[in-house]
Amino acid sequence: MFYKAFGYFLILSLFSGLFASDEIAQKCLLQSYPHTIKALENHQVIFYNQKIYPWRIHSEMTDYQILLNAPDFASSFNYPYPLDSFNKYFYEDSSRIRDTRLFKAVYGDSKQAVEKNLKEFVWVDGNIFSFNIQNGAYEALLRVINKLQNLPQDMQVYLQNIGGTYKWRNIAGSSQLSPHSFGIALDINVAHSSYWLWDKQSKREQTNKQANSIPQAIIEIFESEGFIWGGRWWHYDTMHFEYRPEILCYALEEHKNK
Repeated sequence: MFYKAFGYFLILSLFSGLFASDEIAQKCLLQSYPHTIKALENHQVIFYNQKIYPWRIHSEMTDYQILLNAPDFASSFNYPYPLDSFNKYFYEDSSRIRDTRLFKAVYGDSKQAVEKNLKEFVWVDGNIFSFNIQNGAYEALLRVINKLQNLPQDMQVYLQNIGGTYKWRNIAGSSQLSPHSFGIALDINVAHSSYWLWDKQSKREQTNKQANSIPQAIIEIFESEGFIWGGRWWHYDTMHFEYRPEILCYALEEHKNK
């Protein structure tokens, strides 16, 4: 009887934690996309364009590859983005799970629509690229650039000859559109970066030294303006920064509650 009662208590505790996390995640999503998402009610995401989508269609225990290929809104928050750390297991890379229905509603639902929302900017090294003007992404990047320009000269090498921003394409080895397709991602100097598919490492810990070769000051500047860094993923991509204010919001809120 004791074990049965304890089992019920454990299940209730787990679901209570899940609901609390869902509540924080939904709050962050609304806060981060106020002109796109009207409300989150009855486990549904309600858009201003009248479209309604389920908040979660998968269990948190669903295979990670399935979540990547058939994402939902909730799965992006299964594991908080690891501020000041790295994901230790491949399935913790929740922020790589992107429901592109949101991106299409915010940044453009086709190549032509996205390109109408792009605006040129001058990068740190004087080269010109484009970024999306919707949802504050462009202004956030300008603030990043302003801060990066004040970094010491020895850090500037990471900001020269960058990999670029907008490019309409799928993620390598996937049928899902890359965040670069929406003009909300930026790759810094590829020559000074590491990428898990290139290195073919089996354990994330083996790459921490390489990942940490990107100066912390650069990472902190991007994160302070709502950009997540691919170097924190088990599937590491240390050149990659992506405008995802909802992910940073959730990570900060979860950190406060610890």
